[in-house]
Amino acid sequence: MSGSTIRLVIGTLGTVWALAGEAISFQNGQGPSAGLLHLAIGLTYLYGGLAIWDHEPANRTGRLMTAVGLTWFIGTIAHAPIPVLNEIGLALEDTPTGILLALVLAYPTGRFESRVDRVAVAILAVGATALNILFSTSLFQLTDATLGLYGGLSLATLTAAVVVRRWLIAAPRTRRELLPVLIAGLVFLAILFINLVRRIADVPDDVGAVLIAARDLAPAAIPVALLIGFYRQSEQRLRAVVDAIPDRMVRFTRTGAYVPASNEHAGSDAAPADEPAGGRLHELMFASAGGPALAAAARALDSGLLQSYDFSLQLPEGPRQLEARVAPSGPDEVTAIIRDFTAQREVDVELRRSRARIVEATDAERRRLERDLHDGAQQRLVTVSLALRRLHGRLTASAAPDDETITASDAAASELKLAIRELRELARGIHPTLLTEAGLGPAISALA
Repeated sequence: MSGSTIRLVIGTLGTVWALAGEAISFQNGQGPSAGLLHLAIGLTYLYGGLAIWDHEPANRTGRLMTAVGLTWFIGTIAHAPIPVLNEIGLALEDTPTGILLALVLAYPTGRFESRVDRVAVAILAVGATALNILFSTSLFQLTDATLGLYGGLSLATLTAAVVVRRWLIAAPRTRRELLPVLIAGLVFLAILFINLVRRIADVPDDVGAVLIAARDLAPAAIPVALLIGFYRQSEQRLRAVVDAIPDRMVRFTRTGAYVPASNEHAGSDAAPADEPAGGRLHELMFASAGGPALAAAARALDSGLLQSYDFSLQLPEGPRQLEARVAPSGPDEVTAIIRDFTAQREVDVELRRSRARIVEATDAERRRLERDLHDGAQQRLVTVSLALRRLHGRLTASAAPDDETITASDAAASELKLAIRELRELARGIHPTLLTEAGLGPAISALA
């Protein structure tokens, strides 16, 4: 069964389980508003966890969050008419709190950072269950409930200390990532503290009602903070992966299946082992240009030669222009070296634009010069030619024509005609240097 099918089954069965649990509570006197709030928070954990699980299957955060949603309704069967179910519900009603602590401590990778975190989660799970068995179920008839409240207060103190420690020991660059979850977790713990103190010390009924409402609302902050923080970090990791592209290699098979590389996680700043950066880049590459990637892989495997193709990624800060060079690296797999050419492509585009502006300016200046020659000097020479014709006519029509002067005017008129013809040829013949020297073909190519 595929992962998506498993998540669909879990989501369906979890919804049915949540509705059944709330129906049992409603039949036993729970108010509609409280029931709907409890149902909404549990389903937020369930569906939010499934969404994260589907987005990054290798990350355990989604599975932990889904587990919180599934166990959220265990306490509802404490109202069941069947005694065995009633006892199980009372004993395990704090199970989601233990998983919730594991979720907060394991964020954002879904894995514990230290043994202290594991021990703290185990102590909370075992301690809370033991207190419920001792003071809530009928297995032990302990009448002094104050001891159980003090035990719960001790567990809450331990939980708060571990959550704060998780933030304090984190690297400075990761504290900002943990801040939303830390705040949500501490708000939940603060409300839990206040309600435990309320049960130990008498407080007015109206204040107690406000505290109970705050306790019921506080858990809703955690899944919202987790979802916001997780998708923000997913976007930041995506940007970091793309920024590191010049040194990134991705291996995949002829069919496009990703092949993890053994050195992808080397170094302290490498991607987590459960989410290799190469795998994320592979996913992005095939989402953007899966067809060219498969075609290049097939050509490389069949010919044994290096193949390349271009593709682009749309990121929040703008598009990125990339090139993949694909070479065979196994019997049925290739290695693609991904390089970012965004800056170079922008420079090339600007260079082409500047060249086009130079060509346009040159053409405009050439047309202006042709126009000035045609409308200026050529017209003046034509005017001089007409004046010489009139002068020649007068000389010829005079009573005593001077043959030498008439001959000189004819020679001047001939030279003027030659000058006008050469000027016209010059005006029509001002071409780009490449056109004059190399011909029409190279000139058209350069213009394109």
